[in-house]
Amino acid sequence: MTPVVSSNRALLAVELGAFGFFGFFWGNFAVLLADLSRALDLSPGPLGFALFVGAAASILAMAVLGRTSDRIGRRTYLVICACVFGTGIVSLALSGGYAVFLIVLVILYAAGGLYDVGINAAAVDLERAMGRRIMSYLHAAFSSGGAIGAISAGALLQIGVDYRLVYLGVLVPLVAVVVAFLNIRFPRIEQPADGEKTGTMALYRNASLMLVAVIATLGLLAEGEMEHWSGVYLRQTLEMPALLGGSGVAVFYGAMAAGRLGAAGTISRFGDRRTLIGAGMLTAAGMALALVTSEPLLVVAGFLLVGLALSAVVPIAFSLAGDLAPGQAGAAISAVTTLAYGGFLFGPVIVGGLAEVFGLRLALGTIAVAGVSIFILSLRVKASRTG
Repeated sequence: MTPVVSSNRALLAVELGAFGFFGFFWGNFAVLLADLSRALDLSPGPLGFALFVGAAASILAMAVLGRTSDRIGRRTYLVICACVFGTGIVSLALSGGYAVFLIVLVILYAAGGLYDVGINAAAVDLERAMGRRIMSYLHAAFSSGGAIGAISAGALLQIGVDYRLVYLGVLVPLVAVVVAFLNIRFPRIEQPADGEKTGTMALYRNASLMLVAVIATLGLLAEGEMEHWSGVYLRQTLEMPALLGGSGVAVFYGAMAAGRLGAAGTISRFGDRRTLIGAGMLTAAGMALALVTSEPLLVVAGFLLVGLALSAVVPIAFSLAGDLAPGQAGAAISAVTTLAYGGFLFGPVIVGGLAEVFGLRLALGTIAVAGVSIFILSLRVKASRTG
């Protein structure tokens, strides 16, 4: 199959679809995790350990294979990752025991992490080709997909559809994304001269890049905890019905999408530093509101604030990572994402362990702590850096 020669606009449409699908899956996963854990008879501790196994596999895969995106080309890399990811989704729907579940999460999370690196590296290439920031719009597509996935999963469960069939339904948009990858021409990756290349270990010694990575880690830690545990918190701790519990998760994703759609203007006006400072403060305040009450409307309002607050953190971090290593966006984003994705994946593990001892309400307080930490670290981001 010969890919069509694409314009930047056509590639932007494909990237929006790729990000949207990824969010759609995680939105489904957030709502269905309660059903999957009940089917496997898992308490928060064993479930958290299973997520830990997936996290370890994902981080190892990104550390070893993430920069392959720069070497073999975005299209080939993304098609392979998407196909393996689809295999993980099918296996997740069919898993019937804890041991199998652990193996499935290794496949699913490793492929998901590599797919995440690929679509973000392609986004940096596209930003450079277009000469403007678009990362927040792409991450808005992820969040919009998450909202749609969460509310649709909740609605399907409410009318009695088996959760396994809901998982399998996610394959439909995945196939569309793979076809789009095969029929689009990605921008040529401008490789730096040999003397300008930065080795993998040198990237990890770059203080500016690592500051960005830590902030991204905290942002994704909070996102991961919200995505994995907010549905469980609403449906099990607060005993809300499936549709209302799914709606609460959808509100978080919807707020993320809305915030990211407006993030480009916010960053342009206030700059990266002040935007990140505000994000940290609002994350802490929103989560505090959600946890001090059991009133559904107030809890959902807190989730709304957290979603709005976190919306700009990761797009800013990924764009800055690409800026710090021109021509090596895949390697730079791989370095940042390897650390940051650890937050996304280990955050839910931490919550699971803490919930086993202190209860889920107190365990989710780690999101407020992450917000305060983002606020403090963002004070060190150079004020001259803007979107």
